[in-house]
Amino acid sequence: MKWILSLLLIFIVIPACLYLALNRENIDINEFRLDSGYEEVRLSDGVTSYKDIGDKNNKVIVLVHGATFGSLAYEEYVNVFLENNYRVITYDQYGRGYSDRVNDNVSIELMENQLKELIEHCEVEDVILYGVSFGAAVVAKYASNNQENVSFIGYQVPLIDSANVPLLSIVKVPLYGDLLSRAFLVPGVLERIEEYEDLMGKKLIDHYIGQFKVKGTENFFKKFFLGNAMGNRLNDHKIIGNNFIPSYFAYAEDDTEIDSQLVEEAIKNYNNPIVKKYSGGHFFSTGIERKVAQEFIDNIQK
Repeated sequence: MKWILSLLLIFIVIPACLYLALNRENIDINEFRLDSGYEEVRLSDGVTSYKDIGDKNNKVIVLVHGATFGSLAYEEYVNVFLENNYRVITYDQYGRGYSDRVNDNVSIELMENQLKELIEHCEVEDVILYGVSFGAAVVAKYASNNQENVSFIGYQVPLIDSANVPLLSIVKVPLYGDLLSRAFLVPGVLERIEEYEDLMGKKLIDHYIGQFKVKGTENFFKKFFLGNAMGNRLNDHKIIGNNFIPSYFAYAEDDTEIDSQLVEEAIKNYNNPIVKKYSGGHFFSTGIERKVAQEFIDNIQK
């Protein structure tokens, strides 16, 4: 009998206590988004926080952020786009930033539909898209299904087929996946920014860390990484390329998270795309955001 109790203690009770003790989620999304400065709209799958800035008569750039950073990370891009007389729409995808934590059917289709509905809500019929990392996957998915209202696409370090996410396999461990995710995967995601802290403002760092305190964030990321959201987008790029939508690629050959060879394979589907290669890894733009954003604008206007 004692050995049964010992096994229960080791394999059930202690893991359960650790899981509860390691919980970092202690605020509601409504509390987190107080005084955010973002507008809010309830779309089909939840509330989306967004900004729609600039003269409504100007051409529109919709900026789509990556897998972990919300749209707040791209304020310098927004400023550059506005200075060049564009109307800019930026938003937080579900599960990140100030938008709702959606835990059902977390998929690329969910993210595409959010983008589609937001564009319709803002009453835009012709868009320039700029997607970063996973945001580039969302942009590609949307553009492949809505070629008629996309006039130009920018991809920065685009996710083509699965990112290199350390410790992702632990989420799949039977019975203990949730505990291991809470103990290792989420802290690993938080640690992504440590080497870039000197280049980021306190506001962004606090926001990045703070979003993981919102209830439902951990569960969202678990389903996000295990679903099809980070699946293969090569067919989307083939469709876009076949429709001759002008496109721009900016990526780093030394990116350890995104396979540069897959990016180059995607590029082959396009007719004379603009291609810019950088060094500095996945976050090569950190500290030179204005330069990167202006280079994109300069190439749109050529």
